[in-house]
Amino acid sequence: MKPRTFEVVHRGAESGIIASVPQVLIPKLEERLLLRPNESADLGPRFIEALARRVEKPLPEDAKWIAAGAFHFGYAACWGVLYGLLQERWKVRPWIGGLALAGIIHLITFPRWGGAVLTGSEKSPEERPWRMEIVLASAPLIFGLGTALLYGAGPKRRWFGR
Repeated sequence: MKPRTFEVVHRGAESGIIASVPQVLIPKLEERLLLRPNESADLGPRFIEALARRVEKPLPEDAKWIAAGAFHFGYAACWGVLYGLLQERWKVRPWIGGLALAGIIHLITFPRWGGAVLTGSEKSPEERPWRMEIVLASAPLIFGLGTALLYGAGPKRRWFGR
């Protein structure tokens, strides 16, 4: 791997991982403010639980949360790397790139044909209350903009040292 490519991959992964923290915290706050007691912003554990049901292997609660955390940070790093590689090729403004990333993630996750609905992790849009729509829209928006703005901070900023 060329040094420049390694730098792009590294910076993209860092940006995605860091942006994934407020992606969870802000929807949890929205959950407390908007959602009813039987509604939850915890999509990751629901996703892992749905996958476990499909393979008929129930998971203990702690394993479900550990797997959800691993998936969450791996997913964030992969999206961050993809964003970095595309950003280096097309050089769009971070706000535009972040909104595009958010839109792509939302479109492959939450519509009727989206991964969260198809796996049974989330109800279809017709069945979801408007409160949940806000929570489900804010998570990719926060992540997409966060990743783009952090990536745009430039190669001189090192978040995890080296």
